[in-house]
Amino acid sequence: MRHTHLLRRGATVLAATALLGSGAVTAHADPGLPTTGYGYPNWSPTVRCIQYYVNQLTDVHILEDGRFGPETDLGIRRIQKLASTDWAAAPLIVDGIFGKATGQAVLERVKYHPWLVDDFEKASICGHYVPSYTIVLN
Repeated sequence: MRHTHLLRRGATVLAATALLGSGAVTAHADPGLPTTGYGYPNWSPTVRCIQYYVNQLTDVHILEDGRFGPETDLGIRRIQKLASTDWAAAPLIVDGIFGKATGQAVLERVKYHPWLVDDFEKASICGHYVPSYTIVLN
């Protein structure tokens, strides 16, 4: 009985090691999260989180209502401009579209400067609702 238990445990560990080693498990964010902006599907929880990041990281203050409109577009452009000139690893296109590059820059900013947000738990939860290349906030 003990021998069977050890064999099962060993098989589980071996399978998990093989899965991780093969690259089948990655650290990417949800690949299905759509880009947000005019002409894109604007999922309310994603828009609400983008609005939260705009309020936390810029001098633009908008209503966090989950509706994409001119104020949210302006806020995204402000984030993109600030990120491009001040803190992003690579310049962002200032187009009002919140895609993976903008999301990655915002999430890395929050991760490395958590004092910039008033609620790090909320910022972390929102990290799972905005597009990015990798999971930055857990």
